[in-house]
Parts: sequence; structure tokens; C-alpha cells
Amino acid sequence: MNKSTMCHNAAAGSLKSLADSAYQRFFSRLTPDTQVLGIRMPALRQWVKSLSDQQRSAFLNDLPHVYTEENQAHILLINEITGFEQAAASLRQFIPYADSWAVTDILNVRAFRQDSQTESLALELLKQDNPWGVRLGMLILKRHFLRTDPHLPAVLAACRDHETVSMMTAWYLAELTIHDPEAVLACVPQLEWATAKRLGQKVRDSRRISPDIKNRVSAATAATRHRMAQSEGTPETL
Repeated sequence: MNKSTMCHNAAAGSLKSLADSAYQRFFSRLTPDTQVLGIRMPALRQWVKSLSDQQRSAFLNDLPHVYTEENQAHILLINEITGFEQAAASLRQFIPYADSWAVTDILNVRAFRQDSQTESLALELLKQDNPWGVRLGMLILKRHFLRTDPHLPAVLAACRDHETVSMMTAWYLAELTIHDPEAVLACVPQLEWATAKRLGQKVRDSRRISPDIKNRVSAATAATRHRMAQSEGTPETL
């Protein structure tokens, strides 16, 4: 066993010691298709901060992981990388192993906040075959470019019949509705019904969107459902 593997094994062992059986039962219901230990996020963040540089390097290079919390720790480590090229390379290396919103949605890379290459990276990820890579691309755009250049055509082109992408597209559009409702209303007819339905629900639940805009989005999504039902010759069930 080499030194790098020993460092990783020691780190993984200490991670398992943080497991909480009650939280494990709760968390496993939220991410039913993954293996979870049951570690609360504050404890996981503290564990990441406790790792030595050697342990961090070993952990980032030892893929795939087994548990969701290991994948979450992996993203938290990427978040702390200060150089764009290293952070982007680490993210690309990890994407094939992403398998849960609980992992992807904590992405907030320090190196991406100011670098001019962040935009092109996000657009690159939107073109991936891997739906979790697409979700990460949308997350980066939502976090950094929603108000300045939301790249709506690229987001709509990336949308597909996959639950995690559909959910992310609806979330993205609901956030954009706060800043540019007319752009969102214009694109509703292009959405698949599953995405349009999710968008309508998120807009209704938002406290940052006016009742008038909520009503208009609701009418637009209903029109989408009506049009699809007519083309398919099926009843209009919600």
C-alpha cells in the first residue's frame, strides 16, 4: 500500500466516525439511489477543513468513492481550490462519478468567482452527455451569470428528458423569472411538460415573484399542457 492510499484510507476512516444513524435514515430517503453514511453538513465541512494537504490530494485522486458524503467532501475540496485550471480539471475528473443533487448542488468554487474562463466552462458542461455534468453547468451559470447573461438558448438546448436536468432547468428558469420574467414567459412553449410543470410549481412557491407574474406563468404552462394534450390526443391531466 503506497503512502497516498494510506492517507486516503485514514481520512475515509475518520469520515465514517462522524456518521449519525438517525440522520442516515432521513438522508437516505432524500437520495434513495445512493449509499449514505448520515453525516450532517456542518460536521462534513469541519472534517474537510481538518485534512492535510497530502490527504486532500490523495482524496481528490482516489475515484470513485463509495458514499454520498465522500462525493460531497470531494466537491467541498474542489470549492476551496484557488486556481481556475486546477479547479476545472478536478471538476471534469469528478463529473463521471456524480450521482446526486445532494452532491452537485453544493458546488461553489472559489476559483470560478472572478475568472473569465468560468463562462466557457459552464457552456462546455451544458454539452455533456452526462446529465449531472449538464446540471453542474447550469448551476455555474445560475450562480455567476443569471443577471448579466443567462445564456437562455444554451440552457434550453441542454434541457432533455432526464429528471435531474428537467428539475435543474425549472429551478434555473424560476430564478431567472425574478430578474427577467418576459424572457422566461417567451420560452415556456419550448419546454417539455415535465419541466414546464416543475417551473410553474417553483414560481408559485416563490416569495420573490409578484402575483401577476405567477398568474402569467401559470397560464403559459397550462397552455403548454393543453397544446401537448391536443397533439397527443390524451386527456389534460395535471
